[in-house]
Amino acid sequence: MNALFLSANNSMHFAWYDDNRVSVGSISSHWKKRPPYQFDLKPFKGKPLKIQDLLSISSNDSLHFAWYLERIPKGDPDYLLWVCAGPSNHLGAKRDWYPSQLPRGAHPENLLFITSNNDIHFAWFRKEEELWVGRGTSDNLGNKDVHHCLLPPDVKIEHILYLASNDKEHFAFLRNGAYLAGKSDRLGRVRKGGVYDLAELKDTMKVGE
Repeated sequence: MNALFLSANNSMHFAWYDDNRVSVGSISSHWKKRPPYQFDLKPFKGKPLKIQDLLSISSNDSLHFAWYLERIPKGDPDYLLWVCAGPSNHLGAKRDWYPSQLPRGAHPENLLFITSNNDIHFAWFRKEEELWVGRGTSDNLGNKDVHHCLLPPDVKIEHILYLASNDKEHFAFLRNGAYLAGKSDRLGRVRKGGVYDLAELKDTMKVGE
């Protein structure tokens, strides 16, 4: 069982696993408040989906959002981004799938994460070696603004395995088990002594390698 996505709201952190289960806790213990339990995912146009089909999962205090990229052969555009929302045990139960728009400069090949808080949604994407983010509503992820996010000098985009947001800050979970925290325009240095708890990361690369 491996985590495919992490998300957060103002009181809890969520780990979403590849067997369609989710756990609830904190950064240091994603099982602290509730061990993994099954969640359902709304079918897309009658097609059953698994968590592996999703682009991202994000959370705020009232809803969890599942993001799905529909590929359209020889379409114009050749993809459509969709989102649905619901409680943690049934993604899509409150809002059925509806279309969303990526921010200027983002496309499926450079899009990395989508996160949420109570006020806004964030689409994080790569421009060469720089991390950029679009801010907007769930149906338009760039209708507020698009800007560059500065990383510490010793952290590269490849070191970020997950990204989550709450109303106060954003959390970049690194492959060595440490994490950054900061604003959308600057993710601060690695939290001293700050680690998170996912077992599959024990032997992964160290920051700076």
